[in-house]
Amino acid sequence: MKSTSFNVKLAFILPAFLLVLWSLASAFNWVDPRLLPPLKQVVLAPTDPVVLRLVLDGIGSSLSRNIQGALIGSSLGLLFGTLLAFSPIADRMLGPSFHAFRQVAMFAWIPLLTAWLGIGETMRITFIAIAAFKPMVLNTQEGIQSVPRAYIEAGQSMCLSRWQMLRRVVFPSAMPSILAGLQLAFIASWLATVGVETLVSFSLGLGAVLQEGQEHFRMDVVMFGILIIGCVGFVFNSMLKLVADRLLRWRTL
Repeated sequence: MKSTSFNVKLAFILPAFLLVLWSLASAFNWVDPRLLPPLKQVVLAPTDPVVLRLVLDGIGSSLSRNIQGALIGSSLGLLFGTLLAFSPIADRMLGPSFHAFRQVAMFAWIPLLTAWLGIGETMRITFIAIAAFKPMVLNTQEGIQSVPRAYIEAGQSMCLSRWQMLRRVVFPSAMPSILAGLQLAFIASWLATVGVETLVSFSLGLGAVLQEGQEHFRMDVVMFGILIIGCVGFVFNSMLKLVADRLLRWRTL
């Protein structure tokens, strides 16, 4: 417990230092306040009813969009990663193409997707799904391929069917890597969600908060939006980590 408390205190050192530096920069006008507004002004930004409504609507829209895309991308990634891990032929045929595909920067897909799908919700969710797909494939394939050979032989000696082998031997052993891939998939999908909302047209979402602040040159709104995006992403990641820790409690018994 003491170690955990000490680690939590250490985690607050950098944010506290940055807040103090921010306050000093504002108090002594080290930076143009139009570019770096005072902390108090950023905190009070949602007192503007327009900004508050934009933020509240944006959180719901962004989370809905993110969850849809992440679930689609991670589900397809789980299936495709399993196929590559179990089939040497599929790995030889499809693996090189996938590795070339994942080298393409995420935002390089936007021009192609907008040409194919327009700038509506389908394009946004597809873009988010692509972001989640890549890490899920890699972690699933790596996790399954790292299952100890002794486990496979034990399952074979028990005359398990292929489905039973997957359910009772392979997936439980590969679960830590798969859950890590799921966490990475949701992190990547959250970054993609905010990015596509900011760059592609104007729509409800936290990216719209950044657009609103940019269009009216209100840096307090932009910085408040960034803080909300960071907090939501942090909470999302913490929840996923908590779920993964609970599912993997058996490994510490």
